[in-house]
Amino acid sequence: MTTIQMTDIKPYESHVEDSKEEEILKGTPVLKSDLDNLTRWETVKRFWKAIVICNMICFAAACDGYQINLNGNIIANPGFVNRVGEKNAAGKIALTTHATATWGAVQSLGQLVGMWLLTPVSDRIGRKYMLYLLWLILFASIMIETFTKNWSQWAAAKFLAGTGIGCLQATLPIYVAEWAPANIRGGMLLAYSAWNHTGGFFGPLILFICKKTLGESEYKIPILTQWAFLGIMAPIFLYLPETPSYYAARGLHDQGIAVLKRVNGGVKGYNVEGEYQIIKNIIVEEQERLAELGLEEHDWRGVLRSYVECFKGSNFKRTIAASLPASCQQLTGLAFLSGYASLFFKEAGFTNAFEITSILFGIKIFFVIVFALTTDRFGRRNIVIYLAGLCCAMLLVIGILGHVPHNNATKDVLIVAACFWSAGSVGLGAFGWSFAGEVAAQKLRARTSGLGSGIAVIFGLTFNTSVPIMLLDGGKRLGNNTYNTAFIFLGFGTLVWILTIFMLPEVASRNPAELDEMYEKGIAPWRMKSYVTDVQKAHAARTGQPIPGGQTDEQR
Repeated sequence: MTTIQMTDIKPYESHVEDSKEEEILKGTPVLKSDLDNLTRWETVKRFWKAIVICNMICFAAACDGYQINLNGNIIANPGFVNRVGEKNAAGKIALTTHATATWGAVQSLGQLVGMWLLTPVSDRIGRKYMLYLLWLILFASIMIETFTKNWSQWAAAKFLAGTGIGCLQATLPIYVAEWAPANIRGGMLLAYSAWNHTGGFFGPLILFICKKTLGESEYKIPILTQWAFLGIMAPIFLYLPETPSYYAARGLHDQGIAVLKRVNGGVKGYNVEGEYQIIKNIIVEEQERLAELGLEEHDWRGVLRSYVECFKGSNFKRTIAASLPASCQQLTGLAFLSGYASLFFKEAGFTNAFEITSILFGIKIFFVIVFALTTDRFGRRNIVIYLAGLCCAMLLVIGILGHVPHNNATKDVLIVAACFWSAGSVGLGAFGWSFAGEVAAQKLRARTSGLGSGIAVIFGLTFNTSVPIMLLDGGKRLGNNTYNTAFIFLGFGTLVWILTIFMLPEVASRNPAELDEMYEKGIAPWRMKSYVTDVQKAHAARTGQPIPGGQTDEQR
């Protein structure tokens, strides 16, 4: 008899508790949109205007890729060497290791300035006015490059270019993340990398065309072609709207609703006021948390405290996560096999260095488009881990090739290994900008994005300075073998790959409120993909829609 009574009571009590929990969930602020549950194809069809806006700003990334790779490859051009080089001991004009190291160093230093010192400006003046600022900085950079006469003037141009590019790299992922619908956000963020590598492909290609048609000493025309990118960017930046998240954070709600209506007002089933309220609710919750910690930004001390907060508690984990894919790309040989690819192949004995570089960039463009189209379906975390492992494996192969007799077969294997490495590296870079824009809390997004990208740039600064020194003169500083550079990157790459396995979260199809909740609860990064958040449960309670299978607190 007792057993019957207990079985009768327990479901009743459970039903009462569930009903109470459901009522509580229904009363919480709305933090998830009903449209987040659309299929990806339906989202693309409905939000076509937001997608166009995301791709328009991503075109600016083509200028970034073009300038970085043009400058990395132009140093092998004889005409450029004659223009900015100095006489060596043999009386010939050549680039000094001091000059090449300085160029790489000041460009990376400029990137840090753009990412770290200018991101607070983005929160003050908005994402749109930040685009105007970076355009002016790039204008000044290209102007100096056009009239440069020596290596020190080129260094000044590289510093400004780095500052503008750093500013772009910190601002663009934030802008895209704040406009892209949640369930295709990854693809939109990877569009940055697709455009970046498209621009990067044209850098060595233009140099190659000029070499074949105008002679190998022609370097001026490739520099002048940068004005075309800048000219196209100007009307795009003028047209692009400010983000509703910026207006919500600044309390400019009428302007936020107006800009949301301008872009998404015609979307079927889209309630402009309701969707803006969700954006506002997420930001208000985050602002309240920061206010409790005394991190309201009223002056420079508040800005400094907000940076310090990025290295505390769960925000520290988010800062590291934001930096991991891009850092993994740097530490698995980006400067070695991409930034100075032409120099490496030239020193390794190849006579067609520009052709090989162009092939590698073609492979990168293909794979980044594949990743952009599939990331929101298959996620990001596991792909990044696999790609990092692939890059490490290819570095091992390249290093070994340096210690076997060289013939046509070994050269072919080297090119194949470099192609596989390129496929892996482009994925790491693409996902690097994705994580930089997605993983941060809204109020600290500009800081976290800048810091995460900046950490990767520090590695870039180190290797942009040291890789030319390793490669020049046939690698005499590495036992007269340029291939040994691969072993250096293999060691660093393996370490950061292991760190990635334990600290990189799954962010696909998650909105900022869900990520906030999981980090505050201390959910392990490798469990985030299947974890069911309170935000999801509240959304299900309000709409009656089932929650996708996953783990709750009790199940994890």
